[in-house]
Amino acid sequence: MNLTVPPLPDVAAGRESELSQGASYRALQHVGMQGIAIRLQWEDGTRLPATADVGVDLAAGQRGIHMSRLYRLLDRLDESPLTPDRLDALGHALLDSQHDTSQRLYLALRLDLPLRRRALLSDASGWRHYPLTLALEGSHQGLTRTLTLELDYASTCPCSTALARHAMARDWRHWAEEQNTANLDADAVADWIERSGSFPTPHSQRSRAAIALRLAEAAPFATAARIDALEQTLQTPVQTLVKRIDEQAFAERNGANLMFCEDAARRLAEQCEAQSDVLGYRVDITHAESLHAHDAVARAERDFEPR
Repeated sequence: MNLTVPPLPDVAAGRESELSQGASYRALQHVGMQGIAIRLQWEDGTRLPATADVGVDLAAGQRGIHMSRLYRLLDRLDESPLTPDRLDALGHALLDSQHDTSQRLYLALRLDLPLRRRALLSDASGWRHYPLTLALEGSHQGLTRTLTLELDYASTCPCSTALARHAMARDWRHWAEEQNTANLDADAVADWIERSGSFPTPHSQRSRAAIALRLAEAAPFATAARIDALEQTLQTPVQTLVKRIDEQAFAERNGANLMFCEDAARRLAEQCEAQSDVLGYRVDITHAESLHAHDAVARAERDFEPR
């Protein structure tokens, strides 16, 4: 005997009439998934592991969204390179998948971008992984793209450097007073500097900048080029494999680019202003203090509204 099997119930598609005691389904501003493991093709065709956060709003009277539809669309991100046009098309497809319940979308793709970085002077090189987030938000009437880049760099405190120089000058004066000034030629001074012990800058630390860029509609991601420009602005990005000549050059760069957190924020803000395809930006600076047990932070922004 053939039995007719009824279709499986779609509980998420239930309506308010299914609720007991006359309750109703109120509208929700965000429903979705967070930390989805995916793989995508980046703009250069490289396949990279990533995670995705995705969500939509939910209209009143609707019990839930179709999460599996969102997942299936994100699962296809490794089929072709992720260009601005493809990202916009994905955003509209995600909205279409929830057409009966939702009007607004939020999507964030998070990954580490691998770039080969050369040392400052020698032929040494190594890999750097740059954390980045590509966010898409809005509706069918308009989607906004935001590219957030995270950069590690060294920052040396101007105040601490001045104090170290003061200590060196003090000890130099004491030594010079004990010498026959007629014999203080350049070699003697250089010998004193090398033998006198170090006067390090104690307030120097690894620091981080998070730069969020609101991109114009036709703007390419151009992540490698943007990272290069931002690092050149800072002048002291952290290094990979180095030789002694590179380490010395790095120390010299730090000495020539003394920075409070405020200085770093202003430098990067100027670089953001120089990018014609950036509609707005937010620069967040964190200097992980080596002198104090707390961090120093700064922010610069223009035309950047939080989600």
